[in-house]
Amino acid sequence: MQRMMKNLKQNAALPLSLLAAFTMAGCNETGTSSLGSAEDEHDHAHEAHPGRLVIASRDDAGDQLYVYDLEESALLPGNLALDNAPSALYTSPGKRFVLAPQRDANQVQIIDGGLYQHDDHVDEVSPSLTGTLNGPAPTHYRVHGEQAALFYDGDAGNAIMAEVELLTDDSLETASSVASQTLASAHHGVAEPRGDVLLATFRTAASGLPEKVDIYHQHNDHYHQEGTVSLDCPGLHGAGSNEDYSVFGCSDGVLIVHQDGENFTAQHVNNAALGLTGSERVGSFDSHHEMPHFVGYAGDRILIIHPDDGDVQELDWKEGAAVSLDSHSLDPHGEHLVLLDDAGDLRIFDTADWSEHAHVENAIDPATAAPPASGHGSRVAMTVAGEPAHAFLSDAGNQSIVVVHLEEGSIETPLSLNFTPGALAWAGLAGAHEEHAEDGDHDHDEHDHDHDH
Repeated sequence: MQRMMKNLKQNAALPLSLLAAFTMAGCNETGTSSLGSAEDEHDHAHEAHPGRLVIASRDDAGDQLYVYDLEESALLPGNLALDNAPSALYTSPGKRFVLAPQRDANQVQIIDGGLYQHDDHVDEVSPSLTGTLNGPAPTHYRVHGEQAALFYDGDAGNAIMAEVELLTDDSLETASSVASQTLASAHHGVAEPRGDVLLATFRTAASGLPEKVDIYHQHNDHYHQEGTVSLDCPGLHGAGSNEDYSVFGCSDGVLIVHQDGENFTAQHVNNAALGLTGSERVGSFDSHHEMPHFVGYAGDRILIIHPDDGDVQELDWKEGAAVSLDSHSLDPHGEHLVLLDDAGDLRIFDTADWSEHAHVENAIDPATAAPPASGHGSRVAMTVAGEPAHAFLSDAGNQSIVVVHLEEGSIETPLSLNFTPGALAWAGLAGAHEEHAEDGDHDHDEHDHDHDH
């Protein structure tokens, strides 16, 4: 059904300009370990592979990763031992790799999912740990098109500034970055990669969240600052990008930055115009390179932000139910928004008109879901991926993965495991239609407050 529309007031747009150029390079690498047999297989000529799920788990031996092959419908033999507990699991822009940031250990381990296109067929090798990226407190990871930006918060107490690394699948193959930049302050921030331009947060205060967005231009393996978005965004947390815009969540509203070639303009939309009251604020987004709108999250309220005309549409996703939002994601093509509530229902919306596509009742029993190790955030790990797209939900109590077919809105046979699943990520192939797959805002509720590292 169609949802209610609200008008969004615009403030004056302020122009910014900068020059543009292109490039590559970087370094950082460690050793590897393997899972299962290392022999290549060439059994999938001219066929797509449904991919593999990388699943985190903790046992008496420590933190492990297991890999479930969706084509074989079976766990691959063995496991990969991580150095530390992962803060999350993220998929690389080209889908081949999975990143396992370990914030407290100042590192990110890289996992090769083992699937890649080779001429007219798919090569399959055993998943392996291929290297490590190092930096102070890796936290927010943003994918936009074929690039990803990894933001390291830094450590203010030890005068270690925040850093950003620009990543691609090519750079991750050698556990390196395309370019990196040390910022002028340590803070809990985020960066948006936009080709040879990087929008990165900056904090002027001694503590708290950032309030400014700096514009950087890539020069070989580093960046030069070319300007600052003139409009402030106090308490900045959360970001998203599409082809023409980047958005940032502010304590007092939303900052929308428009890129037109080398020119940038900005507008700030306040909370009153967004329909938010009291302490409500947008703190995270879902976005997709080819999707014209942004999905903003203010607690359980979901706002569909139209950057072109400055309007907002509030999604009445609850329809009167006494539920809270547990997890959310876009599908790989940005065609469906997937919402999991705390009662275990999965709600699927078509992003073309924001109508409800399907409501899957009792997709998972919340009583069997284990709480996150941090004590914050979603109880159920969810990843949305594949072709056709499926939602995969960790069912810790039943040692299984719940599988929901998005287009059909139906529950399929669960994936049986022999361990308790935690965080999930999907590794596979980025097909032509998935070139700009899910550019999600990988923010976590446990970090939705001020940090002074």
